[in-house]
Amino acid sequence: MYKALPDGLFINESSIAGQGIFTRVAIDVGTELGMSHLIIDNEIIRTPLGGFINHSDHPNCEKYLIDNRYYVRVIRPVVPMEELFLKYTFYTV
Repeated sequence: MYKALPDGLFINESSIAGQGIFTRVAIDVGTELGMSHLIIDNEIIRTPLGGFINHSDHPNCEKYLIDNRYYVRVIRPVVPMEELFLKYTFYTV
């Protein structure tokens, strides 16, 4: 069943830019958070996870491609109330 955001994640005001995705729970390295982007006919469509996660040059998450879908996984431990970040690669910031 599709969920906009995994359990424990929520959207809140970000000190970086607008709104961001935060966690209520600790998240271990390697935890899969779900699909962030879908490619259809060379168009990139963002899910809520992909649309609200902010950029950092020192991210705590990464995206990876399987077929025509990008997914997000945690690459360093995340503590409760921490914002999640990716290093943007589709466009420059």
